[in-house]
Amino acid sequence: MKIQKFFGMIAALTLAVNCFGANKSEVEVPRTVQKDIYKYYILEESKKTTLFNVTLKRLSYDTTLYIKVEVNCPSRVIRELGNSIKSAKAISTDNPKPWVKPVIGSIQSDIITYVCR
Repeated sequence: MKIQKFFGMIAALTLAVNCFGANKSEVEVPRTVQKDIYKYYILEESKKTTLFNVTLKRLSYDTTLYIKVEVNCPSRVIRELGNSIKSAKAISTDNPKPWVKPVIGSIQSDIITYVCR
């Protein structure tokens, strides 16, 4: 009985530390393919009619890239509006890329699946 209480206290302490250390403003994008070396986090998300504007952070082992994309949920297409290695505020959206229908399993597909849930 004492062992169960001990493990229960350890589990509760671990959960409390993980919740305290988590950044609430960043949500990791769930991936369908686990072999991608990058981790993607949604920093901001806003909706205009059927279009979502999403700001992402892409982390690798040595770089951070901030990306702003636009997602059309009914059509399930996505386009990159801009990116920056400095910060999310430094992203220039002057030259958006064309709309793309993503391949299943790609990060673009996972972003659409998460945003349009």
